Amino acid sequence: VVPVGRPLHFRITSASVFNAFFVPRLGSMVYAMNGMVSQLNLQADKPGRYLGISAHFSGDGFPDMRFDPVAVPSGQFASWTAGVKGAPLDRAAVNQLLKQSRAVKPYAYKGVDPTLFDAIAAQKLPPGEGPRSEGVP
Repeated sequence: VVPVGRPLHFRITSASVFNAFFVPRLGSMVYAMNGMVSQLNLQADKPGRYLGISAHFSGDGFPDMRFDPVAVPSGQFASWTAGVKGAPLDRAAVNQLLKQSRAVKPYAYKGVDPTLFDAIAAQKLPPGEGPRSEGVP
């Protein structure tokens, strides 16, 4: 969920495989690579639901690697952020995200460990396991 009319600045990296982050109707695509930080600026000028995709094949489950950013007016965004429940995005949560999975429901985190992104980008955390063939342990 993002606010309408507010510039969004993303810093993007990967904890394992090469990938791409793309929201076609909001702007350009940028690559995500292990050990590298890319930056992307986007802005939603109108409320709505937009298509977001992983635009680089990265193994089993690739067709499910999509997300739907929702742009809402500022007041609705403030209400949404105040109502977010759940755990913070910390190292324990990242360890769960690094496990192979498919078609996971969207989830919002209540806050973020401020050291987490830089630790992932500097490869201070172990990388994700990367793609593997279905049924192979």
